[in-house]
Amino acid sequence: MTIGVCAPVDIKMLDWELAGSDLPETHAVPLSTYFVNGLLARGFKVIVYTNSPDIAEPKVYQTEQLTVCVGRMKPQPGRRFFWFEINDMARLIKQHPADFISAFWSYEYAWAAQKSGIPMVVSLHDVALQILLNHKDMFRLVRWAMNYVVVTRASHLIANSDYTYHMLDRSTRRKSRVINNFFSPDLEQMLSPDIEKGDYIVSVLMGFSYRKNAETALKAFAQVRQKHPELEYHLVGAEMEENGLAHQYALQNGLAEGVRFLGQLPFKEVMDQIAGAKALLHPAREESFGMVLLEAMVARTAVIGGEKSGYVPTLLDKGNTGLLCDVESPESIAGAVLQLVEDDTLRARLEEKGYTFAQENYSADAIIQQHLDYYATILGKPLVPTMAGSGTKATAAWSN
Repeated sequence: MTIGVCAPVDIKMLDWELAGSDLPETHAVPLSTYFVNGLLARGFKVIVYTNSPDIAEPKVYQTEQLTVCVGRMKPQPGRRFFWFEINDMARLIKQHPADFISAFWSYEYAWAAQKSGIPMVVSLHDVALQILLNHKDMFRLVRWAMNYVVVTRASHLIANSDYTYHMLDRSTRRKSRVINNFFSPDLEQMLSPDIEKGDYIVSVLMGFSYRKNAETALKAFAQVRQKHPELEYHLVGAEMEENGLAHQYALQNGLAEGVRFLGQLPFKEVMDQIAGAKALLHPAREESFGMVLLEAMVARTAVIGGEKSGYVPTLLDKGNTGLLCDVESPESIAGAVLQLVEDDTLRARLEEKGYTFAQENYSADAIIQQHLDYYATILGKPLVPTMAGSGTKATAAWSN
């Protein structure tokens, strides 16, 4: 049985012989990458279909158990409805077909897989309409249109949370199944040993946007720092770098004092930032799941999220495993931060409760098995691994 995964995948983080080789930059998306690693560990042959902006021609990397097909990306794909990227990956799928394809996100990867005619499922990891309503621009309009086409054509869908599922229309829900996101089994081993909590809180936000709500978080931190001038606020992620959009906003509004604008970092460095923080603040107004909150819980860092922010209240067990606040209010956010900074007992209790809740509800073993069970239902037959499992084997080769 060969399973295809059409998704944004970080091919440098895959468990294969080519780890450490001179591979092109693809996508720093841990979830789909660890999903591939989970399939490999279970003995399945896997074909990854992904893409990269750093190659002039499509590339194919092959080992006995894992094949990685990398299509090309061009600048400003939204202006072209991602047609170039979709067709490049579709050609690679045709040349290297799998028995079944799991496509992550309902955009270019799923569209490319649908062109193949191979049995497949599409995993929904966001709600395109909600993103459009929070980001009213042409790019998100294009993404919403792509999502509409993909979801309409799809026969089988996976919603990554109850929140995502209930945001779908009735006809779409009828062909959907809820399977939650999961954290990597290697996540704890990835953390640097002997990390001690520093005098800072951290947010990991992909984009300075209305939905991610960094402006309100910066206003809240300014209030916190009036009482705790020793405390820092570390901002990690796209547009969070020095002189980036978040930094410019903070300078223009007198909110930059005590804030470190770290920008995008390798995943391991992101996790070390999270593990060393007194708290992770996630001010997003809407989340279909909230992976960074789950990763912080595994790293034993207390978390703060929005009481009405999509799946976040469920992920935080209605406030039992983290603090919930009104992310529209700087005062409410500041109050939650102050609780964790000033109450060591509360912080320690939430760290342990969050860790236990994550382990009991979002482990990779249980969640990946739910995916495999669903694939078997779609195909009408059991999925039989080809290899013995525990990683890839044999001599590696690659070609253009």
